Amino acid sequence: MKKRLVALLLVLALLIPASIASAATWYRVNTSSLQVRQFPSESAKVLGSYRRDYVCTISSTKDGWSYVVFSNGFEGYVQKKHLSKASSYKAWITNDDTALRRGPDGSFGAIANLARGRKVTVLSHGSNYDYVNAGDMGTGYVVNSRLSKKQVKASGTASTSTYVGGGNYDAWVMNAGDRKVNLRTSPSKNATVIAQYPTGTYAYVLSHSSTWDRVQINGNEGWMMTQYLSTSAPAPTPVPAVTPDPSGSTSYTAYVTSSNGKGVNLRRGPGNGHSALMKVPFGAQVTVLEHTSNWDKVQYNGKTGYMQNKFLQLTKPAGAPDITPTPVPAPAPAVPYTTTVGINDLNFHKKQGDWSSNVDGVGRLQLGDVVTVLQISGDWAKVEYNGYTGWVHKKYLN
Repeated sequence: MKKRLVALLLVLALLIPASIASAATWYRVNTSSLQVRQFPSESAKVLGSYRRDYVCTISSTKDGWSYVVFSNGFEGYVQKKHLSKASSYKAWITNDDTALRRGPDGSFGAIANLARGRKVTVLSHGSNYDYVNAGDMGTGYVVNSRLSKKQVKASGTASTSTYVGGGNYDAWVMNAGDRKVNLRTSPSKNATVIAQYPTGTYAYVLSHSSTWDRVQINGNEGWMMTQYLSTSAPAPTPVPAVTPDPSGSTSYTAYVTSSNGKGVNLRRGPGNGHSALMKVPFGAQVTVLEHTSNWDKVQYNGKTGYMQNKFLQLTKPAGAPDITPTPVPAPAPAVPYTTTVGINDLNFHKKQGDWSSNVDGVGRLQLGDVVTVLQISGDWAKVEYNGYTGWVHKKYLN
């Protein structure tokens, strides 16, 4: 769902009329590396990073955080203090064969080559690159040393499109092993590595060949070996196998332990960045539902959350008091229940209804995120994730 939207936005970026592009209020990234997060919090998952002079529009702002859409269609939360409001004006290209690029850097591919004297609309003026609308040649980034506010005499050379066929579709990074795949500056194994991406990362293919594809991933554009890209979305992340106790049960009891004899936090998710549901007393008996190398999913007093398994052991720690868990009524048979997200970039809405994320969205969920389903209403599911509550299409939940 989200991937098709990104693909559509990228294609339409080449065709968007000047009147529509000019009407938008653009903001420029004013820092060297702007982190885009899943939710408006410093502890939220980082979805991508965008460099200086990249432009975006703002959908909503609250408490210093803005939900933005970048010029390549990517969305997420950023701190507004790292954005500067842009102004629009007319300018002229000063040199023949001036590249109109997809991003504010020479590593990004060209949408078109503009001729001297070509009139453009500057939508955002940056430190090195300006975001411009060049009419039928498309909308993109031009190095601002090749722009003049004074009219420049045309050279007589025609501007040309560099649109490449064989691309413009969705793909995902795929690798049989655990290592990440390199994104390089050119189609060569000796080229400089721009970034590395794990299996399941979404990529937009700009051009395709038998060996190398030119792709755009978040705020980066470069070359990736074709063998590591697939047009099929990755399967949901499997739940780690539970380590059974000696009796052979798939869930088992354990006891909370700590070096200082104090209670241990039960968290909403498998990581210290997740908020604490409660503090479980030293020596308390818990039920381990899922076991991994670092974090176990456990249940205590009717609460289900995550605890580092270094604080769990199969025998009651010495000196622990007798703790009797408070009886808890049996949960309703249907909801709530815990499951995982089946796709990347799943829109997380405050209300039921498509496109509400453009106005009042919570954010986006990623493949494998663990959510609690609170309510089912038709094709929609009300879920809780990391302290946030909203609605998603239930078909995208496992």
